[in-house]
Amino acid sequence: MSTERSSPDGMLPRKVWLMRLALLIGVVYLVLGIAGFIVGNGGQIGPDPQRTVWVFSISVLLNIVHTGVGLLGLAASRKPAATRIYGWLMFFVFTGLSAYGLVAAATDLPGNIVNVNAPAILLYGSTAIAGLFLALFPARREVRTGTST
Repeated sequence: MSTERSSPDGMLPRKVWLMRLALLIGVVYLVLGIAGFIVGNGGQIGPDPQRTVWVFSISVLLNIVHTGVGLLGLAASRKPAATRIYGWLMFFVFTGLSAYGLVAAATDLPGNIVNVNAPAILLYGSTAIAGLFLALFPARREVRTGTST
């Protein structure tokens, strides 16, 4: 897939690890999104604790978001600049979903049309942190010379 060479210390360049993280996030969300459509009742909206894939809540809205995030992750894993943009997108989208989930869980709103549960809030918060990591972590190692200025 990648023709990146290892550095002299045997480690892969940072940009390869960042791109692999974007790929991992993309695969996880693509599987979650497709599984949400396949598992029964994934095409409905509204609060229902019985609609889950593994422990994560599902709804048609979440399935669309999960599938879209997964496809974008697969595409973003091809170039370092796309990986950084994907990181920012993940940070903002999943920070918003986490905040929505916390409000919906704290107030027990009957209008929780997205059907977010506690495990999903943890997943979204973790994804937001990973997105920030993708966006801000430097892709290149600093090259230090022996001279100081």
